Amino acid sequence: MRGRIALVVLSAALYALAFPPWYLWPLAWVALVPFLRAIAGVTPGRAALLGLVWGCTAVWAVASWVAPAISFYYQQPWWFGVAFCVVACQVLWGSQYALFGAWAGWLAARTPAARRPVVLAALWVACELARARLVIGEPWLLLGYSLTDHPLLIQAADVGGVYLLSFVVVFVNATIASFLEGDRPFVRTAAPALVVVALLVAYGSYRLATPPAAERTVTVRVVQGNNPLRTQWRREHYGEGLERYLAMSRTPSRPPPQLLVWPESAVTFFLDEEPEYRAHVARMLHALDSELVVGGPARRTVEDGRTRSFNSAFLLDGGGTVRGRYDKRRLLPFAEYFPLRFLTFLRRHFDAVRDFAPGDTPLFLETRAGHAAVVICFEAIFPELVTARARQGAELLINLSNDVWLAGAGPAQHLQMVVLRAVENRLWVLRATTTGISAAIDPLGRIRTRTEPGTAVTFDASIGPTNVTTIYERVGDAFAFACLAATALVAGALRRRTRSTGTTFHGLPR
Repeated sequence: MRGRIALVVLSAALYALAFPPWYLWPLAWVALVPFLRAIAGVTPGRAALLGLVWGCTAVWAVASWVAPAISFYYQQPWWFGVAFCVVACQVLWGSQYALFGAWAGWLAARTPAARRPVVLAALWVACELARARLVIGEPWLLLGYSLTDHPLLIQAADVGGVYLLSFVVVFVNATIASFLEGDRPFVRTAAPALVVVALLVAYGSYRLATPPAAERTVTVRVVQGNNPLRTQWRREHYGEGLERYLAMSRTPSRPPPQLLVWPESAVTFFLDEEPEYRAHVARMLHALDSELVVGGPARRTVEDGRTRSFNSAFLLDGGGTVRGRYDKRRLLPFAEYFPLRFLTFLRRHFDAVRDFAPGDTPLFLETRAGHAAVVICFEAIFPELVTARARQGAELLINLSNDVWLAGAGPAQHLQMVVLRAVENRLWVLRATTTGISAAIDPLGRIRTRTEPGTAVTFDASIGPTNVTTIYERVGDAFAFACLAATALVAGALRRRTRSTGTTFHGLPR
């Protein structure tokens, strides 16, 4: 068993190395091979245990920055962040891959070698879908995201999203694992995988050669103020940092920007309640003949008389008028709301920072750059949220984020996932963050401009609003659900066959 655990740990390490901060993406094509070999030939119970180890090890390797970030955010000792992550990794990662391990061993032992790679790839996608949709939903760095630095390989996301990319990568991994079993010639084993990868490359080449056309070009400016964390969400720093954003926004350019974008938490006051602060912003916008999308807090009194706070994006014009507002709808548990209210020692720290309610405002801001869909912070890692807005006519995606507390590789990993939202919906994406990484991403998933983290910087970009209906926009995650359904059908058929023949599980031959 020790040898199998060593293979599992090796596989998890290879998986992590395919992502930031290492960016060794070719390893994704072989990262799962040791894991698949480890679960071969063992009972479903042991395979489930190995899957649990893989999931927990992989999440720690990928997101080692989370534990110190949690401790810092809640103002708790280091061991609290570790304990929090130990529990979370078992619930959000370990359980799904334990399920994969158990079912992979059971299905693979009953599936002909020629069909095994497609069965395992479909099962992996089904488990990724479960991770993204069940409990609180945690789709951080699904396997397909390892390809996002290479536009040629990600264009098929406009058909099946990140899950289609994951399927192809797992199919290759499973093919290699099947070949290592030694019971089939290399050509017969590898041919289907080579065809699948060739189709992925061919489709990517076609899409890169035929980019979506835009009817007009708009100049936009993204401002990354790099304000220190102490100025955010603290009453004693109410309004602090505005002058920095105003000064950076005034940078002369030809042509001047038609739209400015400031990130989440750029302003630390209630913008729609502060006419004096808005007047300062309006003078800057009037001088530039521009308008502004900016992230900040909002509040309103609801029916029961309570005041509810919101994490919002505002659209301001040169007259200082708030012409639109989007309140974040999908909130981050344990960061924007705290479900375990009985833990008073944490609630005091949490409530001192922020406690938001989900919004119900319109999804779009009508900007000079077009019909802009706004997603705030981690909303952008949920493809179904973005696609639903693209389906309603979005011409541009604006992602406002505050990644200062992520630290380490977190901001780069966050950006890597946002790239696929551009490809899936063939939209320009403007990403504005408080401390980096901010970026402009074209509809082919190419990062045209990106900033360095921890810097105060401004950049201009010329973008072309588009309104292209993709297959993914029409059908959403149908491919992933099809993998789930196919896995269930295959499992059901094999189970009936096993009962009728009276066979028992002996494991997958090594």
